[in-house]
Amino acid sequence: MNRRYKRAARPAAVEGMSGRLAALRSAPFAPAAALAAFALVGVAAVDDYGVAMDEHNQRHIGQTVINSVLPGAADLPADHAIYGLPHGPFLHPHDRYYGAVFEAPLLLAERLLGLADTRAVFLTRHLLTHLFFITGGLFCYLLVYRLFGDRWLALFALLLFLLHPRIYAHSFFNTKDLPFLVMFMIVLFLLERAFRRGTAAAFAACGVGVGALINLRVMGIMLFAAVAGLRALDLLQARAPAERRRVLAAAGAFALAAGGTLYAISPYLWRDPFAIVDAIATLARHPTHAATLFQGELVRWPSIPPHYLPTWMAITTPPATLLLCLTGVAAAVRGGIARPRSVAANTGVRFAWLLLACLALPVAAVVALRSNLYDGWRHMYFLYAPVCLLAVYGLRALLARAQRPARSLLVYALAAAALAGTAVDAVRLHPHQQTYFNFLVDRRTPEHLRSQYRMPIIMDDTEYREALEYLLARFPGATLYVDSDNHRQGRLWRGRVILPAEARRRVVIAGEAGLSPQFFISGKKPPDDRFGPVLYTRRIYHNTVLTVTAVDLSLLDRETAAGHRAAAGAAYRAAVAAEPLLRSEFDLYLDGRTLTYVKEACRPDTVHPSLLQVVPRAVDDLPVIDRAAGRQPLNFRFARFGVRFDGRCLMRARLPGYPIRALEIGRRLPEVPNLWLLQAVID
Repeated sequence: MNRRYKRAARPAAVEGMSGRLAALRSAPFAPAAALAAFALVGVAAVDDYGVAMDEHNQRHIGQTVINSVLPGAADLPADHAIYGLPHGPFLHPHDRYYGAVFEAPLLLAERLLGLADTRAVFLTRHLLTHLFFITGGLFCYLLVYRLFGDRWLALFALLLFLLHPRIYAHSFFNTKDLPFLVMFMIVLFLLERAFRRGTAAAFAACGVGVGALINLRVMGIMLFAAVAGLRALDLLQARAPAERRRVLAAAGAFALAAGGTLYAISPYLWRDPFAIVDAIATLARHPTHAATLFQGELVRWPSIPPHYLPTWMAITTPPATLLLCLTGVAAAVRGGIARPRSVAANTGVRFAWLLLACLALPVAAVVALRSNLYDGWRHMYFLYAPVCLLAVYGLRALLARAQRPARSLLVYALAAAALAGTAVDAVRLHPHQQTYFNFLVDRRTPEHLRSQYRMPIIMDDTEYREALEYLLARFPGATLYVDSDNHRQGRLWRGRVILPAEARRRVVIAGEAGLSPQFFISGKKPPDDRFGPVLYTRRIYHNTVLTVTAVDLSLLDRETAAGHRAAAGAAYRAAVAAEPLLRSEFDLYLDGRTLTYVKEACRPDTVHPSLLQVVPRAVDDLPVIDRAAGRQPLNFRFARFGVRFDGRCLMRARLPGYPIRALEIGRRLPEVPNLWLLQAVID
């Protein structure tokens, strides 16, 4: 006998609501209105975000796949040189394993629309990615409605899926992790539909979705294993030969559709079908040396602590979602224990346990395999799909315990208030929702949060775009020479590439052009001992994530420039009255605990980094992130701390307050990495 999936019974309290409320629950206009509202907001907000760190890389992967099928169909626009990208088949060997099932349509859309300007290219990419994210919300709604037959619960699930602040921001610029999350939700919908119907056609549709999911990221193979395991369980329970044949036919249709889809859209499998094994091994431990700041320490693979992923998920997910998810986990476990046979049978309880597995097993795999995670938990954003659905199970469990309509309304009201609070947080942070933290971390102490966790994570460069737009508005018509502590990582490039063409022509990255900068843009808090005026600051949760400092005082109004020039001149006269600590291509003076850097004639190479290392008497006095090295680096960079005035370059920095044993001062040279110009012992 084919055990068809049955919808869970609605809570009695919900069934007992007033007729008017029941009529509203059955009306489909609410989800349609919500989806339309999100789409309109997305269209209005798409031009507020920057370009992602990996976006050009992802786009190049899509271009490679398209060109392998349609040569010359996806040439990059003329501004390609702005990235300095190589023209090889793949940027890195492991990039062949990132499927292009999402990137290829984006490239084709560019060609069909005739887009040739980088701004138009990336705005179109961001809009299409966001609309795909909203589509994921639609499938979340449909899945919950199929599970419980309650439109209010389904609407709550839709809003819960779309209102995670960090994920919402990533839904514009992250074409790697967000499509996988959305596709994961779509496949969960197709999986539930396949087991409910039990037909070969439904399982074939599910197989197509699973094949696309694995193409996006090989982690999708977990859902292939889940469907195969559940079909095997159904086969064991089938008694009649006809039923066993139906189960086998459905399983075969699923396997063929999944394998065929994966092979058809994955060119790296065309030459070597067994390359899927290499893909799993490679991406399980992503080959990178990237480090991330976590709880005050710089950690990198393989030293990432086991609690890294759960901690990041806990502190960056809205608290109400976490509580409801835990409630849903408890309800699912309790239901399985109370009715063990329902876990094996094709029931809603089994689907809940499947969600538990989708949440718990990847986390366990990351810990067991010591996978290389960085940039928070963005690589694991797909886990938000089971988190969201289990939160709905939790809300339904609370409704089931509410014996009266008034209590049910109270539960719904509290859920609505939680969603409203999350929406308010997202609006307040706009367009920096990717920096969202909840109250589980200290958000009030100035500059504390950024010393514990990287904020914002180097994923998109919205704040650098914001800085450039500020300067363009502040100095209209002028050509701006800018520099940054991260220009070699491309943050200024990516901040500039999405600007209008005329604005791009006015922005010159000084360091790359061999010119002296007029302005310095940094994602760090400026030091207290500075001469250059801070023109613009962005703070989030009382933490500085962006500063724009003027380097050339001649660009400022007379009164402002005079004040800073007088301060710089006084500091210069006081410094040169003493013997220099170092006399080289620049002079370095030490007055108490203040270092003053002076260089005559601001040449372009002034902006090249010189290095100052502070060696303490006791290593424990160092910040946690520097204790392993035994030194605290202070990057001596003229443009970061100083100003240019009267033909001199001047900057100042105060030494740390702990007892110092020595200063090591030098310039980083690729050919002589350990060359030090001076080691001064401090008594």
